[in-house]
Amino acid sequence: MSISRSTAIDFMAGNESAIEKVYFEYKNLMFFVIASYVSSKSDIDDILSESFLKAIEKREQIKEPNHLKAFLVATARNQAIDFLRKGRLVPSSDVLEEIYGDDDRTNDFLSLIEPLLSNKETIVVYYKIGFSYTWQEISEETGISVSSVRRLYASAKEKLKKGLVA
Repeated sequence: MSISRSTAIDFMAGNESAIEKVYFEYKNLMFFVIASYVSSKSDIDDILSESFLKAIEKREQIKEPNHLKAFLVATARNQAIDFLRKGRLVPSSDVLEEIYGDDDRTNDFLSLIEPLLSNKETIVVYYKIGFSYTWQEISEETGISVSSVRRLYASAKEKLKKGLVA
């Protein structure tokens, strides 16, 4: 479920309640964007916090409420890249090397699926494919029941089949 247009407008205006809603809706997506560049959980958590604070500071740059999600994803990606550029490079996991190859560290996978799926579907697919998590592990990480995780994954697969073929 994405946030409403009015919540996005309130976020852009600096409304504290809207900021909290946006954080809870998009924190997992931002986490995965960062995790595609950095493998240490503690570093990912730090970068996530920095990313969201940066997004709040730069919220006036959002020109259209519908662009909030893309703005948050771009902010998370840029913060992760900045982290790596500062010489605090953390080796990527083998799974990510298999997905992206040794030379290409861009998040092609996420950018391909993200427009086709809901936030929760994106997160479930990313955990399942990107990190080879079990249904139970995904459930524990996201707080979504195992049956809902499976349903979200099945729904995402159908959307991806339709969206990638079109």
